[in-house]
Amino acid sequence: MIFEITDSFGEKKSLQPRVQLYSVKDFMGKKMSGIAVMLDEVNKDNEIIGQYSNLTVSFGEFISLKNSAYIDTNNCNFTDQLLKYGIATPTGLTKRSGYCEYPLWIFNEQFLRENGGEHYQKYATEYNKYMCVDEDEELTVPKPEMEAE
Repeated sequence: MIFEITDSFGEKKSLQPRVQLYSVKDFMGKKMSGIAVMLDEVNKDNEIIGQYSNLTVSFGEFISLKNSAYIDTNNCNFTDQLLKYGIATPTGLTKRSGYCEYPLWIFNEQFLRENGGEHYQKYATEYNKYMCVDEDEELTVPKPEMEAE
């Protein structure tokens, strides 16, 4: 998958995503893996020129919402352009650090699998084990019971 964006100087850029892992910790200090999405610039032949940016930013903490990461809108002012590719959904949640506010996105699992390979598999396995999720089961949110009138 190649993303076409316009940078802050009005120049067109072609970017190829690459899923890596951050080292994070849970609230008790247990080391785990977090999702990192890097963007490499590619030329017209789709050959990698070099790393363009880190789309995600890590605060070193485990995020209990599967397939999610904070987005580095401070250094990547083109992030809204990426949403049209259907790679993620904004949650509406943010994290503030200094003068910057970073939105939390949930990434499309197919996107992560295609661009992360063994990195994504390691993350997903660790996440499912930690959260006690059977990999064959789909996570669902129970509906609240209605109170009798």
